[in-house]
Amino acid sequence: MGFQLSTDHVDQGNHDRNEQCLVFEDHFDRFNLKNWQHEITMSGGGNWEFQWYTNNRSNSFVEDGILYIKPTFTADFMGEGAMTNGGALSLWSGEPSTQCTDNSNYGCERASGQSSGGNYINPIQSARIRTVDSMSIRYGKVQVRARLPQGDWLWPAIWMMPKYATYGVWPASGEIDIMESRGNGKNYPFGDSSRVSSTLHWGPHADLNAYRLTQAEVIAENGTFADDFHTYALEWNEEGLRTTIDNKTVLQVDFDQSFWQRGAFPEWSMNPWESGSIGAPFDEEFYLIFNLAVGGTSFYWPDHPIKPWSNEDSHPANQFWQQRERWLPSWGEGNKPALAIDWVKVWSDSPCA
Repeated sequence: MGFQLSTDHVDQGNHDRNEQCLVFEDHFDRFNLKNWQHEITMSGGGNWEFQWYTNNRSNSFVEDGILYIKPTFTADFMGEGAMTNGGALSLWSGEPSTQCTDNSNYGCERASGQSSGGNYINPIQSARIRTVDSMSIRYGKVQVRARLPQGDWLWPAIWMMPKYATYGVWPASGEIDIMESRGNGKNYPFGDSSRVSSTLHWGPHADLNAYRLTQAEVIAENGTFADDFHTYALEWNEEGLRTTIDNKTVLQVDFDQSFWQRGAFPEWSMNPWESGSIGAPFDEEFYLIFNLAVGGTSFYWPDHPIKPWSNEDSHPANQFWQQRERWLPSWGEGNKPALAIDWVKVWSDSPCA
């Protein structure tokens, strides 16, 4: 018998365990950078994605009470010639608010052309913002009212990462993906803007990530998730967690066995969660992240004839940019290719001060 999570709005005082405390909300009357810290990197999250993340009001901005995370072109920032051959981009800075946050995979400095083996600098500029310095919770509820972007190869996400990495490096300390989707039309068979997935990532190390055991997908009943706003939510307590869209369950994981048992990992592997509860690694504080990625060479984008790059190519970002006439019309006009956030609310199971 699995645990039960309330589908009522907890700000009305309805919860099946205890009254939750509203610890964070933003209705985006302005872009409050005390709430949101920008990640600044060209790393691509280990997926060799085609965007780089920066603190720029072309990519993260508030307009009429909506937060937009919008992709733009690196060629419009530094010129296409510099982006493709002979230019350089450094994200090192002496200012905390503009300092590179991830140096993995050459994330803080890159060059184009001969000095980089013929690679272009990441052709898309975007944003990834987080609450690591302003808010984290250990059990509670997260609600985000959002409209997903429209456009081929766009990869929006609403997700959470551990604040302290209590059980070690990724994915040993866990990852909670509340919402991931692809902006594509229905001609790409591996996912489009009518589908949304939720996933937990966990494992002793990256080669033993058992996410496939805790992953689920839903398909929109009508249209796509880029047509209108929907409420994406996480409910989480000591007994398990559940993600929902408009109060309809996407993924439910009961903490009825340890994740070490759930994963049936090989005997030679070390158990990073021996010191944790039955829900470890999902028994520690996590913070919230919004981002919009573009493309990449990971399993999330399987090769297909309509895809303008190959994951096996030595210069996939070059291919993507060179064939932009194939995908750029799908991005539409104005803020259509942006992840749009109307509001966010977070409640904690911890008592209010």
